[in-house]
Amino acid sequence: MSIFDRDEITDPAAAHNFIDGIDLPRLTPAAREALAAETGGAPPVYRDGEVQAVAVGSQIAEFTADVPAALRPQIANAFLLAQLAANRAVETASGGGSAWYRAYVEVLANTGWILERDESSEREMSGTSNEVHKEIIPLLTLLLGPGVAAAAMVTAVLEGLSNMDQDRPWVTLFDRGSGRASGNQFQISHAAAPDGAAPQVRLVCFELEATKSLTQVLFFKSSGTRAVLRGFGAGLSLNSAVFDRNKDLIEDKVADYVAGYIRGIEL
Repeated sequence: MSIFDRDEITDPAAAHNFIDGIDLPRLTPAAREALAAETGGAPPVYRDGEVQAVAVGSQIAEFTADVPAALRPQIANAFLLAQLAANRAVETASGGGSAWYRAYVEVLANTGWILERDESSEREMSGTSNEVHKEIIPLLTLLLGPGVAAAAMVTAVLEGLSNMDQDRPWVTLFDRGSGRASGNQFQISHAAAPDGAAPQVRLVCFELEATKSLTQVLFFKSSGTRAVLRGFGAGLSLNSAVFDRNKDLIEDKVADYVAGYIRGIEL
């Protein structure tokens, strides 16, 4: 069942006004200085014709080889804007994972993306942290689609995270952006542009609640005996007429955050 009940903005001028009015988390002078000085990990170098994954805040974003390199940072900026806006919305109005997801998708749908589908799924598990970790891939496959999940680089990323060096800069960045008061959240996205078409994105947003607080999303060092893993999936396609007219405004809106929130992922 859909939890998104608002039509997308299809007028570039209306989208401009929407973006201009988005409220983002407040950056104190100290926080601004800390973000500007962020040195953990290298920023992405976007290349045509290559499959690539980047960490965007609490999101792993994969681009297939057919997504033009020039579009990749613009799409990453849109993901970051949606995350920051959703963070701010939940911060000011409270709410759990579904409220965050609704705000996140609403921003995308009003900044040049057409929502094709959305759905949700929930799994309740009792067992060790490692058993909880193993449930992520099946839920990802369900919401992303088996064909996409099987071919996606992000699947390999997730399968390898439990054995990965926890001090790797992009992992540290990813963990830092994922914790929220009601649980731990992270997103997986897969962007493709087959045959030169406008990019299409498959998106899965996860929320994990456990009996003990988690210190590292996806590593699950906590040994709680019960956990609930929720997933929200969406399919979006780019409305180039709207997005192209507003991509510079999106870039300006997130400019103070990019250096501290977007990193390349080297496998």
